[in-house]
Amino acid sequence: MTVVVAVALATIAIGITAAILGGLRLGRFIRFVPFPVIGGFLAGSGYLILMGGLGVVAGQSLSWTSLAALGDPAVLLRFAAALGFLVPLALLQLRLPTSLALPAVALAVIVVFNLVVLAAGLDDDALRAGNWLISLPEGTALWPPIHPADIGLVRWSEIAAQLVNLPTVVILTVIAVLMNATGIELDTRRDVDLDRELRSVGLQNLLGGIGGGMPGFPSISLTMLANRLRAPNVIVGLIASAFCVAALLFGNIVLSIVPTPLLGGLLIWIGLSLLIEWLVRAQSRLTRWEYLVVLLIFLVIVLVSFAAGILVGLIAAAILFVVEYGQVEIVRHVMTGRDYQSSNDTSENRREVLRSEGAAILIVRLQGFLFFGTADRLRKRIQQRIEHHEGLPIRYLVVDFQRVSGLDSSTALSFTRLAQMTGPDGFVLVLCGMSDAVRSAITRGGLENGDGARIHVESDLDHGLEWSENQLLSEVAPQIVGGASVPVIDLLFEIVKDRPLAEALLPFLERIDIEPGTKLIEQGTPSDDIYFVERGRAAVELESRDHAPVRVATIGRGSIVGEMAFYLRKPRTASVVAEAPLVAWRFSGENLERLRHSSPEAVIAFHRGMAGMLADRLISTNQLVRLLAD
Repeated sequence: MTVVVAVALATIAIGITAAILGGLRLGRFIRFVPFPVIGGFLAGSGYLILMGGLGVVAGQSLSWTSLAALGDPAVLLRFAAALGFLVPLALLQLRLPTSLALPAVALAVIVVFNLVVLAAGLDDDALRAGNWLISLPEGTALWPPIHPADIGLVRWSEIAAQLVNLPTVVILTVIAVLMNATGIELDTRRDVDLDRELRSVGLQNLLGGIGGGMPGFPSISLTMLANRLRAPNVIVGLIASAFCVAALLFGNIVLSIVPTPLLGGLLIWIGLSLLIEWLVRAQSRLTRWEYLVVLLIFLVIVLVSFAAGILVGLIAAAILFVVEYGQVEIVRHVMTGRDYQSSNDTSENRREVLRSEGAAILIVRLQGFLFFGTADRLRKRIQQRIEHHEGLPIRYLVVDFQRVSGLDSSTALSFTRLAQMTGPDGFVLVLCGMSDAVRSAITRGGLENGDGARIHVESDLDHGLEWSENQLLSEVAPQIVGGASVPVIDLLFEIVKDRPLAEALLPFLERIDIEPGTKLIEQGTPSDDIYFVERGRAAVELESRDHAPVRVATIGRGSIVGEMAFYLRKPRTASVVAEAPLVAWRFSGENLERLRHSSPEAVIAFHRGMAGMLADRLISTNQLVRLLAD
């Protein structure tokens, strides 16, 4: 009586817990269980179902110590009867679908068994004594398990002493619910609403516990059986429930027509199918290490226990994940300032200097989650690249965290060690694109600008590159980052490479003064001129009807704008808006035509110079595309 009440209370506790978890929609967390763990769980379940089937046929629970009982002639006869069910079933499956073969063979076995019983004149008691029928307690009914008068016999102190184990029972059962549901998903190739299953199991266990029942959850073996019979619908559940109720109330009558070799044979068939699926066929679908995880779980379930197998499998899968994820490439791109520049001040002089001196800027773009399995490898890779860098020494290390979802303390420590290489004789560490979570983790890890370390933080990669470029240019070409104007005659000379020809071009250019906020070029307008910026600063903006303009680049003194649309004879693709007083020189198509009549050689030199400049830009773009695509 004490055992029945203890089981009923555990069932009720499981029902309440499952209902709460389903109501909070927490079933999705089982999705984080790795696939090999599910496979090992199903393989272990197949073994347990197989052993259960063998035990039903043998008439006792089988273990390594009770295998000798299988040599009993009566047991061998029952196993022969089970083979009489399994062998025809296996042969018929070669010609008929399971949905026809299984019920046909099962019905034939039931008919033949009952005909033999009638012919031999055997009674039910003798058959139960010989384990040919399911044994029942005294009486004909299985329910109720206890009567109200028996409550006084319950040892409540014993139940109270076992309450400490109740959470373990609840946790294991809820995990079994979710694992079984996931296994059913794999077998049926249909998604299961895990939260709905939890709510359903919760309600069922509440009702079952009130009735004195044991914990219940979706059965892999019976669900697989219904699926193979092509009857995966609610009617099967209702019919099965009706038979269960009939067995509870009229046990002898219902269970006396079905022989145990048939019941055990069904379990053996389901168990073997799971073992073949996950120990034989899965070997070709899984990697070697994933298959070893499946095999490990299976062996622990067989040799130790079911719960230990799942626990060991989760630990093994976690280790496998750490090892394999540690091999994932977390460095998205490695470039230098020679290959990739910021969108700031796109003047030709600035581009030219950065193409020659930009190798002193090393750009490392990261991706994914950075953790202890990759942190030290990342630090060593960056350190090795800096120490063995060809050409100019690295002066600025720009690290982009834009695509980093998070990092752990080991990664923060690795960057702290990397920052120890900075200083007056080293490089400046420029950190860009850090989210609040990443920046907080970096700060907690002790990475701060101090104690001789030189660290600079920017909001994104473009601003980090702009800062590094300006710092570098202030050292190697201070005239580019200064505030002095770039005379338009110098810009023309850079194009035509001849002073007299540049002077011949100058009279055909028109000076334009632009106030801040005024558009030098408007998106969508006809393109019939090129502008040479002598002084000031402007933003290149993309406009749309539904959204505010998006700033994509900035231009400054020495820049040339509008040349692409001018040569393609297409409308302007972006607007150029002055951010500071701007002085520009306009070279229109009309003036270009006038120049062609007065100085053809100047026009030829101009077109040749512009073609060379555009070709140079195209070469740099192609190199960048190849680098990013690598």
